Amino acid sequence: MTRLEIATDIENISNVTAQRVLVDRSIQHALERVFEYYDFPYYIQDKGVIETIAIYETGTVSVTNGSKTVTGSGTTFTSAMAGRKIRIKNENAYYRISAFVSTTEITLENNYQGSTDSALTYKIYKDEFRLNADVDKYKLLRQSNNGIILFDTHPTNFDSAFPMPSSYSDPIKSIMIGTKLDTYTTGTISASGTTITGSSTSWTSVEGLGRMSKIRIGNYVYTVKSVDSDTQITTYEGLTTVSAGSSYELTLNNLLVQLYSIPDTAKLLYYRYFRIPAILANDYDIPDMPHAWHWLLMYGGLSIVLMQKGDINKAQIEAETRFLDGLNMMKLKIGSFSPDRIYKRKSIDRIQGSLDGLEKSAFDRRWSMPY
Repeated sequence: MTRLEIATDIENISNVTAQRVLVDRSIQHALERVFEYYDFPYYIQDKGVIETIAIYETGTVSVTNGSKTVTGSGTTFTSAMAGRKIRIKNENAYYRISAFVSTTEITLENNYQGSTDSALTYKIYKDEFRLNADVDKYKLLRQSNNGIILFDTHPTNFDSAFPMPSSYSDPIKSIMIGTKLDTYTTGTISASGTTITGSSTSWTSVEGLGRMSKIRIGNYVYTVKSVDSDTQITTYEGLTTVSAGSSYELTLNNLLVQLYSIPDTAKLLYYRYFRIPAILANDYDIPDMPHAWHWLLMYGGLSIVLMQKGDINKAQIEAETRFLDGLNMMKLKIGSFSPDRIYKRKSIDRIQGSLDGLEKSAFDRRWSMPY
């Protein structure tokens, strides 16, 4: 069923007319309720990749107590270093780089607290990484070169054990640290249909930019469907025509993970995750869920429309009840095909064996781990 077909059914049953925006939004909300109700295997993806980077420590730097400026000698700082961390000589303290000024100058987010000095060794590193924009919750990380699985720990436990992380090696731990809202506004754009064309943009190199990222153009916000090149983005929604030279703003609020030990070389880490379903932006869009269960969206949307109409009995007793019953049926039918099983070695522990993962939630928005 398309969004238009579902909307038409809702309008016919509820006798609501001239409220298509409300009906369309109610269908989208119903799809989101389906997704949030249960960790359906249908939404599992195995396309998550984190690319670590090598530590940069070429040349020396000069710093001044109470200043945010770091001056390099024999350095080749780059704009990509903004957002990374820097540690001066052998100090425990680290600082975030807020801005790239030149190949021999960077700016810190906070004033340098150490002693004024010059010709110092340093390390610029990256230990925090954005996950894909369509990640709702992820599973464990694993290294590509040797298949080693990273052990996940809670941020509070990690901060207690390693208040100043300073070990550089292959990562052995991962910590989900929430989100960090950033924006990208470099260059200008033009737009037509569902295609945004950039000028002086480098979209493929923007970490975390991808499916389900948001882009604001004027007073309108659109959803990224794909990043096709450095200068082209395709959206789900149809765009208002935008003339060349227009400004824009990409929102980057992806989930972040921190790695430890601090990566010192360039490597790949893979992860599985539950993806956010595609939005229903157009009348011809097909719901991102198994076809046999599209009828759920009609009852889920109908529940909202009838409630707004004031027909509370029909909204709750008929539409909402059928929607919730349908969710339970969908859960029983396709919701338990791929749980994580834990097998205990000792016979005495077999009594305590259980399914773990898809059938229960976890505080850190990941599958619970058998540790």
